[in-house]
Formats: sequence, C-alpha cells, structure tokens
Amino acid sequence: MRVLQLGVGAVGEVIARTVATVDEVEAVVLADIDEARPQEVAKKLPRGKAECLQLDVTDKEALVAALSGVDLMVNGLMPDYNMDVLAACLEAGTNYLDMAAGGPREIVGTADVDEELALDEEFRRRGLTGLVFFGIDPGASDVFARALYEQFDTVEKLTVLDGDNGEVEGYDLACGFSPNTMVEECLLPPTGFAGGRAVRYEPLTRSREFDFPGPVGRMRVWNVDHEESQLMPLYLGDKGLRQADFFIALDDFFVTMLKVARALGLDSKDVIDFKGGRFSPREFLVSRLPRPVDLYGKLSGQVCVGTLAEGTIAGKPARRFMYQITDHQQAFKDLGVQGTGFQTGVPAACAAIMFVRGMIAEKGVLAPERIPYEPFLELMRTYGAPWDVMDLPAED
Repeated sequence: MRVLQLGVGAVGEVIARTVATVDEVEAVVLADIDEARPQEVAKKLPRGKAECLQLDVTDKEALVAALSGVDLMVNGLMPDYNMDVLAACLEAGTNYLDMAAGGPREIVGTADVDEELALDEEFRRRGLTGLVFFGIDPGASDVFARALYEQFDTVEKLTVLDGDNGEVEGYDLACGFSPNTMVEECLLPPTGFAGGRAVRYEPLTRSREFDFPGPVGRMRVWNVDHEESQLMPLYLGDKGLRQADFFIALDDFFVTMLKVARALGLDSKDVIDFKGGRFSPREFLVSRLPRPVDLYGKLSGQVCVGTLAEGTIAGKPARRFMYQITDHQQAFKDLGVQGTGFQTGVPAACAAIMFVRGMIAEKGVLAPERIPYEPFLELMRTYGAPWDVMDLPAED
C-alpha cells in the first residue's frame, strides 16, 4: 500500500518513520508546504520507502492529484483543514486518518466532532474508511476507555486525564504542543457529559488534584474542551454512563496568563487595528510563547495520558486507570522529538498499520471506540508506547 503523510512536523515524522517499517507499506509520500522538511525526514525512513512532495493543502486540485494512487492519507495538519482534506479524499477515493477535530463551529468557525462523524454514510457509500481522532488524546485515550468499558459490569464515569510534569530551563511559560491549540482548547467552554446529557461549562472553572502514576506524580488538572467528552458517551453509554470529562494539568502561572488574556481580549483570532497596524491578538499572544520546535532536547520530565473508569466489577465498586507514560528526554534520544510528539504520533501510526494490514476492514467514518481495541493496544507496545493499568481506591 501507498501512504501519504500530509504535514511532516514532529508528529508527522513519528508516524511516517513508524509506518514505513511495515512490510505492507510500499512507500510513504511525505507531503508538506515546506519543500525542505520532507527531504530531511526522508533520510530517516528505510531506503526506497520515501517519496517527497511539496504541497499546499489549500490548492484543492493539487491535493486531489497528490492522492491519486494513494491507499491511505494521514492528515497531520491543524484540524482547521480537516473538512477540506476529507472532501479531497472522497473525491480521490482515498482512505483517511486524522488525530483531532476542530470546533465547535459556532464559536471558532471550524468543524467539530459531529461534522466529521456525519460523513460516515458518504464514506461507506464510496467504500472508504475514515479513521478520525487517532492521536493520544483523543485516540489512545478512547481506546483505553473502550478496553476498560469491556472489563466493567457498569460504567458510571469516564474521565480522561493528561498530566505533564515537563520543565524547560529558561522558560516560565511553554507548551508541549501547538501554543495556539493549547490556548484555544483551554479558553473554550468545555463540552461535558453530566447527568446523562451533554452540557457546557464555563472555561477554567473546574479543577481537581489527581495522583498520576510515578514518576509524574500529583498534579492539579483542569477541565478543558476535548473530543472524548463527546465520543465516550456516544459509543460507551450503554452501561449506565452518567458523566464524561477531560482534564489536563496546567501550571498555575499558565492558568493566570490565560485568564488575563481572556479578560483583555487577547484570545481573539479576529484581526484588529492598532496604531496603524493590523494583527490578530491570538497570534500576538502565542508569538510570545516558544514554539515546540524550539524546545527540542530542552524539555525534561514525563507526560502521562490515561482514562479513569468508575463503576462496578462483579457487583463491587471499582475505579481503574489505564494509561501511557512517555519520557521527554527518552523520546528525544530515540527519535529526536519531544514526548508529546512521540506520544501523539505512535497511536496514529498504530491505527494506520491496522488499516494497511486489513485489521480494520469496516467502511465509514470510525472513531477510536469503534475499532478492535486489543490489536491496537498490542501495537502500541510493539512501537515503543507501552501502557499499564492500575486499580484506585473506591473513593478518591
């Protein structure tokens, strides 16, 4: 099979280098708007497996042409482009995979989870598979939720928790992934599921302490908008689910910065006039933060992403946490990327490998909860992202 990797940043590199090791993959086309970047990554793939292509995704004709003869396209771009890329795949007859959604459309103007899932019938009609939201969270976190769901008799709560104790010397504020995405996620009204129905909370109003497995440790986590809060109730609600949430660890100083930015209107993406110039306050804000690429090799610590299921097993109350921990320095040593890039790229690569090996044969648009979870989990271990499970006390 031929795979096209669209966007060859840190995550795209991890996916391409992993997928290219599979015998079933004849070639990986590395496509990016930066002409030099695919050439750089191509040197790290097995000999004869890499092809390079400079591609502007906003050029629809060029994108559709690039998909000709491609069996699977992996979308490593910002979610803002998802719907256009999905449309191009439908036109070209190419299977699709991405790692996250945008939205909500009524707030940020880009497609949310529901718009991608709404293409299910069209993908099935054309005999194609669209694998959506297959990073670490969403993605592996949803697969963890499915695996735990199968172990419980009843499931009342599902909570995804993301904790990163990473530190960068010389920086008071830094993000392990796109600062623009981080700011947007944290300041959106979080979608949740409470009392058996979808709800929206005020941003940065719900937090709690959580003891992540060592060496991450105890951290304060905050409820922010994320895909899992919509996906888990949709696919895992038949055992009495009453609550679904996503929480991420945020430094107190970072939370203060976000609240001040919101109060001053610096979170807005709308272009404004200021002293004869025009700029987007959001773009200015994130420009003050280091780019993830600037942190390569400088970030130390670990990141843990996991899913907590609460319910009953054999008639007794149970709380079980399934998780994956990645060390930033080890990821840099192994692949030259920080932990977040590695941890996001490996699950996407595992889903791609399952597809090229015929382990995902179903047509339509599939969320992570809908694929066979056992082979996915086996592949995560095979490709350097081992996971574990621990039981927690009945009450936190």
